[in-house]
Amino acid sequence: MTETRKYTAGLSKGQGMIPETLALLDVWTPGMTQAELYDLAVSRGVISRATAIRVQDIVRRVFAFRYLVDGGRPALHLKLLMDLNVPRNLVTPLLFIYTARIHLVLHDFTTMIYWPKYETGAVDIARRDALDFIEKSVSEGRIAPRWSDSMMTRVARNLTGCLADFGLLGPDRAGRREILDFRPGALTVLYLAHELHFGGAGDTAIIAHEDWALFGMAPMDVRYALERASQNHFIPQFSGDLMRIAWRYSTMEEALRGIVENEI
Repeated sequence: MTETRKYTAGLSKGQGMIPETLALLDVWTPGMTQAELYDLAVSRGVISRATAIRVQDIVRRVFAFRYLVDGGRPALHLKLLMDLNVPRNLVTPLLFIYTARIHLVLHDFTTMIYWPKYETGAVDIARRDALDFIEKSVSEGRIAPRWSDSMMTRVARNLTGCLADFGLLGPDRAGRREILDFRPGALTVLYLAHELHFGGAGDTAIIAHEDWALFGMAPMDVRYALERASQNHFIPQFSGDLMRIAWRYSTMEEALRGIVENEI
């Protein structure tokens, strides 16, 4: 029996937090502790107009929670892209992946509500849609114990706000946000494929990984995207539902350098 996914209210601590994340990545170095990052961020004022208490909250409950997991590999890889002068708008979809992985409520709202609405031609998403999703999640056991009404409202607001931060939705207009065209570019496709590979996923499992659904992609969409993006980076071979890839790079760091050199 499949275990029910459980949601936390962690998204209430911040939405996309893109400028703050990029500012912290600018000063973060591998091996730096949360306390050291906090001290450096405060001393340099890297997060403008934020109090010391708010900076601490962002470092501990947002940045570390999303990007210092798995031995800090997400931060390490993102930092390398920034050091290679990758335009920050191209880094943003990668922040979306890591944010959705940590906040399953965002991941599932995107795949269960946003993309079905997009595919049926809906023009917008309302905050009410997010609140209905949360209330349904309570009844299905994904939120236990039940959040307070104020927390449910706050997370609902942050769900649509977060999707707006990452470019899936437009500005809030009386509680509704326009659905925007949102598809992954070559960097996102290549980054995610290599990150999954070096994370231990088998070649066929890469196609079926749930993170592709954040971009509205089914396995067949992933197959086509990998075929289009493969030149200079790997050789995919398909046989029915199975895939084998002849990988070119031996480490994620080498892959990122090769991707940037050929794609950016």
